[in-house]
Amino acid sequence: MQNYIVRHQFRSPLGRMLKGLKQLFTPKKHVPLKRQLTANQIITRLTCAINQEEPVTIQINQSLLSEEITELTGYVYQTQTGQLWLHAIKTHQSLIIIPGTIRHITLLINCKA
Repeated sequence: MQNYIVRHQFRSPLGRMLKGLKQLFTPKKHVPLKRQLTANQIITRLTCAINQEEPVTIQINQSLLSEEITELTGYVYQTQTGQLWLHAIKTHQSLIIIPGTIRHITLLINCKA
């Protein structure tokens, strides 16, 4: 019971607002911007990454309308429905990737394709 109480503590509305403000004002890590790849280059590198099952580094835009980027490293998988998933190496989390937000892909191996 004690573990449940420690892990499931009640957060007051003020605590949630303070946490949100803290996240808003913490400086973000600067990621060097790589050049935008063409659609054909992105498709080729994605195909290679999926077929070889090797890790890649992907730079994605935060949204379709912004130039703020996030850089993720991991393994790319494609579901039967066509969705792209990235299993991050550092965080061990799987994330859905929207193909339109991909800016640059760096293969961490040499592809033979």
